[in-house]
Amino acid sequence: MKTSDIDINEIVIDPEIESEMMEAMTPVAPPPQLRAKILDRISAPQRAAASDLITIRKKEAWNELSPGVEYKVLTIDEQADSKSFLLRAESGACLPAHAHHGHEECLVLEGSFNIGDLTLSAGDFHYAKSGTNHEESSTHTGVVVFLKTSIQDYPEIRL
Repeated sequence: MKTSDIDINEIVIDPEIESEMMEAMTPVAPPPQLRAKILDRISAPQRAAASDLITIRKKEAWNELSPGVEYKVLTIDEQADSKSFLLRAESGACLPAHAHHGHEECLVLEGSFNIGDLTLSAGDFHYAKSGTNHEESSTHTGVVVFLKTSIQDYPEIRL
């Protein structure tokens, strides 16, 4: 049998022999500078790289989608085929009927709006499966919603 034929994961050492081998080993301390560097790294809080964090400030500009309707993109994840954004509509504004290529998650943050006969108000959550068709949406109070959708949905909403 050649050494290359041995699967190291299948080797089992008797626990007593393993214990004796471990006790017979002489510990080797790393050089003081290396030890300090390792301990500093272990105890340091983990920080995300700046490129992994996104901050959108309240005062940052909104983009016009249609008269009385604005949006603010929060994230776009091409690998997950998703984007999240805020949508703000003035009282009396409407969005046309539309289909969804992917699922849509909607959380109403302020105000209320109607999708056909369905009324959603602040705090309400609405989920639409991929392939769902939505009727025209309108608001009589004005509304701000958080939406997470497929990148293919709302193609005019982009960075």
